[in-house]
Amino acid sequence: MKKQILLFLSLFIFISVKAQVITDTVSTGAGYSNQVWYSLQNDNQGSAAKNNWDIAIDTRTMGMTFLINSVTGTQLWSYPNADTTGWATLDTNGLSTWTPKWNSDTSWDAGAFDRYLNPLNEYDAGWGNYNPLGHTVTGDTIYIVKLASGSYKKCWIQSLAGGVYTIRFAGLGGESDTTIQVNKADYAGKNFVYCNLSTAEIIDREPAAASWDLLFGQYTTFIPQAYPVTGVLSNGKVLVAKAAGLADASTYNSWNDHTFSKHINTIGYDWKKFADGVFQIEDSLAYFVKDRQGAIWKLIFTGFGGSANGNYIFTKEKISAASIETAGNTALTSLTVYPNPSIDKNITLVIDLEAATTNALISIIDLSGKSVYQRSFTAPQGLQTQSLHLNNLTAGLYMISVDINGQQAWQKLIIQ
Repeated sequence: MKKQILLFLSLFIFISVKAQVITDTVSTGAGYSNQVWYSLQNDNQGSAAKNNWDIAIDTRTMGMTFLINSVTGTQLWSYPNADTTGWATLDTNGLSTWTPKWNSDTSWDAGAFDRYLNPLNEYDAGWGNYNPLGHTVTGDTIYIVKLASGSYKKCWIQSLAGGVYTIRFAGLGGESDTTIQVNKADYAGKNFVYCNLSTAEIIDREPAAASWDLLFGQYTTFIPQAYPVTGVLSNGKVLVAKAAGLADASTYNSWNDHTFSKHINTIGYDWKKFADGVFQIEDSLAYFVKDRQGAIWKLIFTGFGGSANGNYIFTKEKISAASIETAGNTALTSLTVYPNPSIDKNITLVIDLEAATTNALISIIDLSGKSVYQRSFTAPQGLQTQSLHLNNLTAGLYMISVDINGQQAWQKLIIQ
């Protein structure tokens, strides 16, 4: 029980390491023409042209996000005059008065198609309605997409069922009406796959999500209007802390004095500024990055080449390594609990496994640290559901965990 409580209070344990400062350069090319995916441990993991796609399609097991390629000029509007029954009669009169939709700059889980949710509808997926019983989404919205070329498409994400998206798009007058299907299983381990709406081509352009920590390139931020910037975004399971106003950033290593954020733009773009015709780097600034394996890295930017070459110059050093209790343990990727709160004391766990397991344990712990429920199970690789009947539990707040070979995922559970 003591071990459970300690894990509950502290999910990560670190071992100090002797620092080695490494100077590196990531180049996105002249005119910032590319995106570069980067691993702090293993350097560049992939590069792709920034302008060969229009929309990005979420291929994560539990994901359903759609992004637009806003830095190339792609824009998005939802059709306000009809639901999907208006596909054939779509009319863009008044488009200039419609409110454009943008990707979030703080999360990969809030794309332009789906971030504007109805807060009164818990099953609103943005582009459609979610059915928690079958884990399906039925599209209920028509979108207008302005491509970088200046041409327009209408787009309807018709469904997500069995891990397969069905997507329909055409010219505004119905020309080149095309329906495509994208199977998440074909891109297992990736965050997104990409689509060029002009050619109807599906483009597999990014490396495996487990292989990279940072994405160098351009993205849209809000200052306060939507504006393209050049900077660094972090992978979804990477955390970043910003330490500013340092007397000597090169010797400062007190990473545990700072709050780590899951916002993907914590590094962002404002570690540099353009003044007197050159880029100047903020020299009192350091970033601490907790990578996907749990190690802590210190990152200090030292130079930026601008649009001439798109070079980012920085130093990195690993200042804390993940302990053996956390390193290399990636069998369990997500845990979802529903309904939560539970009224009838019956809940379902949705668990995503990267590998099969014969040694998994479900535990429920009350606020005193007492284990009030345990059950073991075996499961194959992939998405799993486990139904729990908790008639013995009284109303209150609990923590529920799934433990696989020492790796744990936690969620709050409310019994009403």
